[in-house]
Amino acid sequence: MRTIDSLVTSIVHKKTTTSINSFSRPLQIFPLLKELGAGFSNMQPPAMLNKQAFDKRALIIDIGLDQGHEFFLGVENGFEVVGLEPNPKTFPKLASRCKQTANCTVVDLDSTLLPLQREKGQSYLINAGAGSKKDVISMSLTGPASTMTLSNPATNPKKKAQVRVERLDSLIRDNVYLLKIDTQGFDQFVLEGALQLFENHVVRQVIVEVDPRNLMYNGHKPSTILNLLQSYGMACFQTRTDQKKDCNFWGENINDFEKIFNGTDGWHWANCWEDFICVNVEKTYPGEEVPSK
Repeated sequence: MRTIDSLVTSIVHKKTTTSINSFSRPLQIFPLLKELGAGFSNMQPPAMLNKQAFDKRALIIDIGLDQGHEFFLGVENGFEVVGLEPNPKTFPKLASRCKQTANCTVVDLDSTLLPLQREKGQSYLINAGAGSKKDVISMSLTGPASTMTLSNPATNPKKKAQVRVERLDSLIRDNVYLLKIDTQGFDQFVLEGALQLFENHVVRQVIVEVDPRNLMYNGHKPSTILNLLQSYGMACFQTRTDQKKDCNFWGENINDFEKIFNGTDGWHWANCWEDFICVNVEKTYPGEEVPSK
């Protein structure tokens, strides 16, 4: 089993002079959380949301809400959450629940000055997606896991809607406790639109779903997401504990990882897919945890 000391040694290398001052280190995805039994299953909110928020303002950004499990759990536990969901079929249900939840506000972007002027203790729900640029694009409405990856031939050409997309760093300019991204293959575009957020603020941790098949249809793959996250100062770990037998990879070489998580299997979604949790190893998050009673 990999030790904490050896993990830290492999992560920390001489810094480069890139614009966001990233570490120069091999492109790696660590299996440590799986080895420690500290991963989580698909559609299971991470345990970090089950505790109280920090005594300093702790912001969660949730991109791709689906049924809103993580969004509302974070709100109920005192985090300040900004959630983006572009799906016009599911958003009304989320908005209705938000209106019935304390400290939750539905945002009308047409009448809101950006960046979002957040009030202390308040959470915000936005009917929009996140991407690499401000735009209006088509979204395939093929069920709860609808996607903006329209190049996938399995998407239904008759069930589409035009949805608004914003750069994340034009919406939020603040430190972030957790950035969660679940956008069915659109994830790298979301991260590209968050450059200034990572550069000018502290993003403590990122959870991102890695669906190799939908990534492939966007010209991306796990290594391109990992490369971007590492350039933002993050070290990434595999987290899913409910993988199929043939979908487990316990090494650290991203090329070997991609031989299993390659996007060529399956029909609509990949048979083998993973969640990455990435932690910031270059910047210290300024929040302080509430002392236990």
